[in-house]
Amino acid sequence: MEIRPWRTTPFTEGRRYRVRRDFDALRDRFQEGEVLVYLNDAWSRYDEYTGYFFSVPGTTQHRVWDISDGEDLEIWRELFEELPDAGPSEP
Repeated sequence: MEIRPWRTTPFTEGRRYRVRRDFDALRDRFQEGEVLVYLNDAWSRYDEYTGYFFSVPGTTQHRVWDISDGEDLEIWRELFEELPDAGPSEP
């Protein structure tokens, strides 16, 4: 994994994100309303893509959203919304 100094991640490790609308990604398909937890990202110099990796709460499943170096990363705001912290549970 190589860090790209020109592109930072828009996601925060361990935070929950809801998918805003159905969309297809390079290696995955996302459905509106899904809740995912951000894990990390990796960049492929060869492919010129960054993969953003998520877990699916309550499962062992992982999801990946890939975006090419030439695409505007701000599209993430149309695809995902960050959810507030769950906070402590009430008794």
